[in-house]
Amino acid sequence: MTAPESGRLVVVSRTAGRHWILAAVLLAVGAGIVWAGLSASQQSPRVAGCVFGGGFGLIGLILVFRSLPEPVVDELVLDASGISRIIGGVVWAVRWNELGAVAVPAEPGGDKSFRVVLEPADARFAERHQGLTPVAEGGFLVPGITLSVTEAARVREVAGKYAGVTERPVAAVPPAPSPPLTPGPAPELNHVNIHVNGWDRRSVWLFDFAMVLLGGVAYAGAEFWPSGFLHTACRILLGAVVVLAAFVHAAEYNTQKRESRVDLRLSNTGFLWDTYYRKLELSWREVAELRLLAGGHLEFRPADLDFPLRHGEAERLALGDGWYRLPWPLSAAAARKFSKCAPAVLPRGIVLTLGWGGAPPTPITRGAT
Repeated sequence: MTAPESGRLVVVSRTAGRHWILAAVLLAVGAGIVWAGLSASQQSPRVAGCVFGGGFGLIGLILVFRSLPEPVVDELVLDASGISRIIGGVVWAVRWNELGAVAVPAEPGGDKSFRVVLEPADARFAERHQGLTPVAEGGFLVPGITLSVTEAARVREVAGKYAGVTERPVAAVPPAPSPPLTPGPAPELNHVNIHVNGWDRRSVWLFDFAMVLLGGVAYAGAEFWPSGFLHTACRILLGAVVVLAAFVHAAEYNTQKRESRVDLRLSNTGFLWDTYYRKLELSWREVAELRLLAGGHLEFRPADLDFPLRHGEAERLALGDGWYRLPWPLSAAAARKFSKCAPAVLPRGIVLTLGWGGAPPTPITRGAT
């Protein structure tokens, strides 16, 4: 963030920096290791110096090439004219006379990250500004940026000079949707775990059976057929069968590894989307509708407009029409398991629609309470 003494400009920058200094350090270290290795009298230190020094040099060169293009500008600017959001070019700009106030609420669960909410001065604000995310009570969330404590204080200071600052607390738990669900935390009575990117075991077994038959025929031909074209073709086919089977089983095994596995846990209290790098856990009181579409895409619609303020980590999942799409489509096996188990697990207050595999979307009546 930069701010002149006049206080008329605040720039909250998320522009990716260049890596010239780190690249120079890595190149220098790599050159030094190579030089030290070549200066040695024995062959082993020379080889080791070239390998390790070359590795450092290669990383440095990669950083050099990454730093050559002009970085994409990603900033939030507040000045005397208003507020503007810049990503590459200006995405949108709002003048101060269009705003009644600006709120900088803290994200639930801590006081170290803050969001920016604009309170419009008139009802036609949404028609003029399409790039903002509507939230409850008529406010609009500035998407794609989270402020630190220092940045939030500076934004409040400048916004207070031109449009005023208002307090906007964000409830950690939304009001119960209609029809109402049981208030308060509920015990997890039943649940189902779905391996999102898991393979269909029946298909794998059929593939193995076909490979065994094809491999047996190819082996018999390669072993007992007289030398000639068919004998050579059977040997090539046998090698291809082995390579193909190994490749398919390696790909299937990779989906079982912790780093690559994607899991979806459904219960009567909520759902958990779990990967090695990210987790998204939501209570059903925050979800109004759930749908599984063609291609295995699983989407949900929040129960209230303040959802983006409580779950900034889900912002990248937003589709722009009030729906959020989970980042990994369900495999055919996972989609079948979801269609079979979800109607019995989900509470009655959640609207469930199934339309995967090209079938028209069909609302489902659930049996869970």
